[in-house]
Amino acid sequence: MATPALVEVQIKYDKSPQSELAERVPELSEDLTSCIVKDQTSLNRANSLIQSCNEWLKAVDRIMDPVREATHKAWKMSIAAQEEFKAPVERPLKALKAAAAKFIADAQAEAERKQREADAEQRRLNAAEARRTAKILADMGASKTQIQEVKEQIRDKEAPTIQPRAEAAPNMSVRMLYTAEITDLKQFLTHLAQAPYLLSLFGYSATFKKAIESELRGEATKRKETYKIPGTKLVKTPSGSWRG
Repeated sequence: MATPALVEVQIKYDKSPQSELAERVPELSEDLTSCIVKDQTSLNRANSLIQSCNEWLKAVDRIMDPVREATHKAWKMSIAAQEEFKAPVERPLKALKAAAAKFIADAQAEAERKQREADAEQRRLNAAEARRTAKILADMGASKTQIQEVKEQIRDKEAPTIQPRAEAAPNMSVRMLYTAEITDLKQFLTHLAQAPYLLSLFGYSATFKKAIESELRGEATKRKETYKIPGTKLVKTPSGSWRG
């Protein structure tokens, strides 16, 4: 395995212009907050203020962009080096852990299957033994109460416990993880529309709503005023751009 390369990044950062920019922050912030567009004069003032603020923001970017780009480059290089260094161990380790967990889970599942079979066979034997014993006791003149008590004792007999052929080590725990995937979207959505529980579940899911609205945004951008999809509404938000 090749030794990961050293990460070397040179950062040039001129802090001197920051003071001048910082002095304008309170003034710009106050002007932006107090500016109310209500007529052409105030609109012209807003336009001038917007252009001034855009220039201020560009000046900040000129100072900070080299720092951000260099640190981001260093971050990406360090992540790549870290992953490259770990990969030869992490990948087979993950596979080995999965194999060990599956072996134990399969052993437990097999033991549970055999236990169910043993329990069913024991119940069958108990029932046969209870009938045979009841007949003997009845022939001996035992009362119904006595016969019933003996039958219940026989039926309570349990099958031997089946031990799995493999168990987790003391420092290891195994549990089953459950997930789901959609295999037929049309079928799922049809079921969703008819299942109040699922409708409520997905209706309150911010992630689900955000994902759907992300796709709808593309449709709204394409169709504009002709957009019309049941259960949704077209949202129009004015947006301005300033050149310079």
